[in-house]
Amino acid sequence: MSQFIDHVFIEVRSGDGGNGIIAWRREKYEPMGGPAGGNGGRGGHIYFEATRDINTLIDFKFKKRIEARPGERGRNKGMHGKNAEDTVVRVPIGTVIKDAETGDIIADLVLDHQRAMVAQGGRGGRGNVMLATPQMRAPHYCEPGEAGIERKLELELKILADIGVIGLPNAGKSTLLSVVSAAKPKIADYPFSTLEPQLGVIKTKSGNALVMADIPGLVEGASEGVGLGHQFLRHVERTRLLIHLVDISSEHIEQDIDTIRDELRLHSEDLAALPQLLVCNKADLVDEDDAKSIIERLKKHYKTAKNEKQKELFKGEEIMLISGATRQGVDHLIDILEEALAKLKEAQPEPAEIIFFDPKSQERPDSSFQIHRKKGVFFVEGDRAARIVSVTNMRDPDSIHHMIQVLRAMGIIDALIAEGAKTGSEVVVGQTTFSFGEEFG
Repeated sequence: MSQFIDHVFIEVRSGDGGNGIIAWRREKYEPMGGPAGGNGGRGGHIYFEATRDINTLIDFKFKKRIEARPGERGRNKGMHGKNAEDTVVRVPIGTVIKDAETGDIIADLVLDHQRAMVAQGGRGGRGNVMLATPQMRAPHYCEPGEAGIERKLELELKILADIGVIGLPNAGKSTLLSVVSAAKPKIADYPFSTLEPQLGVIKTKSGNALVMADIPGLVEGASEGVGLGHQFLRHVERTRLLIHLVDISSEHIEQDIDTIRDELRLHSEDLAALPQLLVCNKADLVDEDDAKSIIERLKKHYKTAKNEKQKELFKGEEIMLISGATRQGVDHLIDILEEALAKLKEAQPEPAEIIFFDPKSQERPDSSFQIHRKKGVFFVEGDRAARIVSVTNMRDPDSIHHMIQVLRAMGIIDALIAEGAKTGSEVVVGQTTFSFGEEFG
């Protein structure tokens, strides 16, 4: 079973900020010491980082949810809680990160160690030391930490290669890759023996390294989901040029060529516009005179001489004859590819490192809430409301007063009254239950 995974959906949640605390100085000879509750620590951010050490998204097949650690709650003596460590998720170079709900691209990680923050950790809440004012020197309340950010993401891997090898099944793509590089793809004499993209590094005579990708065989209708190739067409999008490999012994060679070109065009016009070198493979299976005749026929049929840009790029050899089995013409093919890539890289340099900033990575859950009434009990649902109540000391009048003021500012008190809440009504917010008193009115 293939373990090459190049498209997954996952969920992430950054760490909650730690709650501030209510504390008091307890020192000898100072029984009535002032506030000493420290602030909570920041929750952990979530980053995605590209690395050369991974070449598949298979880890996310089993781990669909990633959560960062929360910040530590504040400490006594005015000390801050510890910030949580950030969570760094390693992905292959070439990973595109998208917002699964909108389809917007968050980041396209194409360089080693390139990072993108996808969810910012929550800020820590303030302790009563920070909340003290000249009017309120000893506050009996604190603030909860901010909630972490939860998102649904789509990860799509598009492998990075200089050259993409495309063609119908059994055209000899895997054989060519194994001959020109140290790659060892599965090779067999039947269609679809290659079930996933294979990468190989070609060492040229001048010492340069070219990365070649063998894309699983395309068939007619691949752009619409037929066969295997449609799963991997995205991987060709990043290549600088294409080798279109065809079996010269095929009885329908023109039809074979047109099938692949049509599928590229249907998938993406940009893909079809990439420079293509048409390479006729398996020269060892036909007579030399027949091979020359076929090459001439193809040159006339596709009128390659009219494409001046491509003609210049490949030194007038847009159609070549090779044999992967005997290495006939393979060294010359590598020379042509090296020169063509040098020209393309000169015209389009390597991408510079980009620092990605995604505004949604900092969007907090809002202060929205909902009120449901069930058997005379009022249930308030809302993240911020639950956090405010969770840090309230229900035995302390000042702390309760502060909670009421915050809930009133959020519109919750008025909404409860509008729903029919009266003195003595039972109200549930988060995990806390209390009675709706006169001070709420």
